[in-house]
Amino acid sequence: MPRRPPHLECAAEVRDQLIALSKGRVAESRMVERARIILACLEGKEIQQVAKELRVSVVTVAKWRSRFALFGVRGLQDNLRPGKPPKYGREFRDRLLKLLEQPPPEGYSHWEGPLVAEQLGASVHAVWRVLRREGIYLQRLRSWCVSTDPQFAAKAAEVARSGDPRDPGQLLHAQAKPGMASQV
Repeated sequence: MPRRPPHLECAAEVRDQLIALSKGRVAESRMVERARIILACLEGKEIQQVAKELRVSVVTVAKWRSRFALFGVRGLQDNLRPGKPPKYGREFRDRLLKLLEQPPPEGYSHWEGPLVAEQLGASVHAVWRVLRREGIYLQRLRSWCVSTDPQFAAKAAEVARSGDPRDPGQLLHAQAKPGMASQV
């Protein structure tokens, strides 16, 4: 005589949650499939019949049915799986962000991915991964000028102050083109 699994029962709220999950357009496909399996089992169908209708294995139906019986809807979630621990974690992220707050080495006007990786002793890919996650784009500078001249700030302030203080409407126009001297 074949063994029969115990009849599944659940509250109306749980059933509504499973229906919403099975019809959802934004849920993961595996969660939709698991909800459909449980809904079919709740209708009183046998495991083999559910497996045939949903085109999954009998083992799959039995697994999710038993997980639902033990843990409810939470049981339909995947268990955490062991994996390789991250090589570059929070400490690496903090070191990278601290480095970017410092001025770049002599001869560089701004930080570049390979330069950051070299300074940290890490791979360029790890650096770009962290920068992307943090929303930092090294090449998208939001300043009006980039200079390696250590006296640049003082010179720029001098140019800005060189206007006539009695005429606040005076306009300073600076034009710079690649390969040409700047014109003021």
